[in-house]
Amino acid sequence: MRGDKRDLPVVGLEHLEPGELSLSAWGTNGENTFTKTFRKGQVLFGRRRAYLKKATIAPFDGICSGDITVIEAASNKLLPELLPFIIQNNTFFDYAVGKSAGSLSPRVKWEHLSQFEFELPPLAEQHKLADLLWAANAARDAYKKLLAATDALVKSRFCEWAVSMARTLLFVNGGLLHAA
Repeated sequence: MRGDKRDLPVVGLEHLEPGELSLSAWGTNGENTFTKTFRKGQVLFGRRRAYLKKATIAPFDGICSGDITVIEAASNKLLPELLPFIIQNNTFFDYAVGKSAGSLSPRVKWEHLSQFEFELPPLAEQHKLADLLWAANAARDAYKKLLAATDALVKSRFCEWAVSMARTLLFVNGGLLHAA
């Protein structure tokens, strides 16, 4: 971690997208009171309103909100590449929601999250599973990009068509618009 926190990117709950492993937005360390640090590769879990299913992988070193729990794998038991998929899982989120306390803005404590239990295969199998899950995640991301590009193409073609139709109507009807 760099010595001066003022140079670090800032991640708040507003930057975590529900259901997304990748962090696509963050802030700069301007006027904030965040003091919790994280390192590249750690999982950032939104502990406030866990039902929103906010958890992502840190793509860089930074500082984050106190409403984010920073989690890393115990490398002798759990492959770090597999941890994001364990955290970004309905079973984990359901557990976190069940352990949350508070009415307006429920939060789950690390002491409760750390008690989450699940079956874990040997490390050799974890490697295979992690490879498969990352490949599926990459395919999902590529599909989302394809859908966005297709949507943009359809919208641009529709706009071209609409402008062309408007010009045709104005020309055919000898000009429907008059100066006021």
